[in-house]
Amino acid sequence: MSGSAAGKKTRSPNAGSRFILLLLVLVAAVWALSRVLQTHEEPQAEATAAPTATAAAPADVQLTPSPPPTAEPTPAPPAVDTGSWQLRLIDYDHPLGEDFAPPELTEVADGQSMDSRVAPAMSQLIADAKAAGYTVYFCSGYRDYDTQYYIYWNHIDQYTAQGLSEAEAHEKTRLAVNYPGSSEHQSGLCADILESWDQEMEPWIGGSGLMLWLEQHCAQYGFVVRYPDGKTDITGVEYEPWHLRYVGQEAAAYMMEHGLCLEEFLALYQ
Repeated sequence: MSGSAAGKKTRSPNAGSRFILLLLVLVAAVWALSRVLQTHEEPQAEATAAPTATAAAPADVQLTPSPPPTAEPTPAPPAVDTGSWQLRLIDYDHPLGEDFAPPELTEVADGQSMDSRVAPAMSQLIADAKAAGYTVYFCSGYRDYDTQYYIYWNHIDQYTAQGLSEAEAHEKTRLAVNYPGSSEHQSGLCADILESWDQEMEPWIGGSGLMLWLEQHCAQYGFVVRYPDGKTDITGVEYEPWHLRYVGQEAAAYMMEHGLCLEEFLALYQ
């Protein structure tokens, strides 16, 4: 029995050693496998993070923010002679007088004449408007003092016949008809342009058809819409999209671009 017991004691250490060795091998294998898996996952993580990394600028590069876009500067008023004939202000406070007449007149269209210095520009405007597909009727050009007198007082008579007082009749008339001697028509520098002889001369015809074309193109020929919409408090005349006044191409371009009436334009030079 003692021999048998001694044999068991001799084999037990060898079995234990082999068990420990096997355990160490398993631990090493597991550790090695975990390293392989970790190594395999790191490139994927780096690849996922790559866009964030590339979005940042290198540490040694200084980025300068782009300046905001600068709006085009507003051009200064043109260098024009405000005392010239084409920029003469004509209204109730700046009348021409009973005896004024243009130096020379030239017939343009529909029996209407203008100052010979501006007639070619109006002739070209009418021709181009027709080429653009519009019918054009030259309603009124030069009017002498006597004609203006008749038109003005005819309006007064009509309004007083409707029951208005004479003061009220004058106030209403002057919104559409200038007092004799203070009409731009007497200067020969303006024209009333309509699409037909029977088109109503009312503010509501503006903004469409020929009136819109005139507003968009008149400055190319040196003309402006003399009595613009929203300027009655300044001009003393209601909106007349059909009434074009010659002021010269430079002044016309600036006035139409900036929405100025003649009074506002001249005030820029005071």
